[in-house]
Amino acid sequence: MLEKTDGDYSVMPAIGKDTPAFSHIPEHGFSLFLANRTKTIHFVRHAEGTHNEANAAYGDDTPCTFSTPGSWKHLDARLTDKGIKQCITAKETLLADVKPELVVVSPFTRTLQTAHLMFAGKDIPFMVHHLCQERWGKFTCDKRRPKLEIVQDMKPIYDDTGDSIDFDSFGYVLLV
Repeated sequence: MLEKTDGDYSVMPAIGKDTPAFSHIPEHGFSLFLANRTKTIHFVRHAEGTHNEANAAYGDDTPCTFSTPGSWKHLDARLTDKGIKQCITAKETLLADVKPELVVVSPFTRTLQTAHLMFAGKDIPFMVHHLCQERWGKFTCDKRRPKLEIVQDMKPIYDDTGDSIDFDSFGYVLLV
């Protein structure tokens, strides 16, 4: 039931922070998704990787397809210097007021680098989940390196900032 205020039925009583999460308040309908009990999800794509740089220089995706000579150098592509700068700029501008409780990231090196540059040192847990990654297709940049290799590369970087990264909780199988 909505309250009528000068012919306007859209005014509802306020929901206080002390209102129990699963209470039924007839005036609010029967919703468990009250404004002060929701999470905001931000999706951030990785910054420029070596494969993006190659594609831009060539004009299309040809440099990163399996059949193109030299394409394997883009296997599990890393960030370029421009990509690193994009991360720093985004951290200082777009993400300045974003305070995540968890960062979920794909197992690709470029995404791990992006997540680290944007959220490192804030005591935020990082979780690697394979469902966040690109689908396996005709591009060498979408083939990841073995888990052990990626963990060895990233561990010193995360250790330096005191961040933890969870490669084991969800769906990231050991590939050797």
